[in-house]
Amino acid sequence: MKGRQMRRLAAVSLALVILFSVGCRKTSAPVSKDAKMLNFSLMDVNDRPIDMRENLGKVVILDFWDTWCGPCRREIPHFVELYDEYRGQGLEIVGVAFGRNGKDAVKKFTSDMGMNYTSALMNEEAVKLFGSPNSIPTTFIINQNGEIVEKVIGYRDKSYFENKIKSLLKLS
Repeated sequence: MKGRQMRRLAAVSLALVILFSVGCRKTSAPVSKDAKMLNFSLMDVNDRPIDMRENLGKVVILDFWDTWCGPCRREIPHFVELYDEYRGQGLEIVGVAFGRNGKDAVKKFTSDMGMNYTSALMNEEAVKLFGSPNSIPTTFIINQNGEIVEKVIGYRDKSYFENKIKSLLKLS
């Protein structure tokens, strides 16, 4: 009798583990095959893949930067604040580092700067779509349809980007 109860308990436990793992699996929304300027993937600084098409329907700030860039260092805190304020309203920010000093340097930098948005490394797919910017920071503002609204070369203050974000999100 005791052995039978143990087997039954083991079977129920196994069933619960299976149900829990299936129920907790992240399901991603279907992605569009034509997301225009979001038709690419990157690897984040933790080696996780990022399918940019999943951002279709959001306003995306795509910022090309690197750790040694002074204007980038000035601009990043603005993006941290903007992401805190507008991510729940449809904003996504992705910082794409060239990583001239290596992935570990980028990873440490993002931690030191308190970057709360996705930080990724430049790859061939991004170069095919956006080219290789001659100056950084170079930031692309992409609308909900995956279209570039503006290409910004060089440093801009927080209010510049905030006005663009509010306009695209139709916030007053």
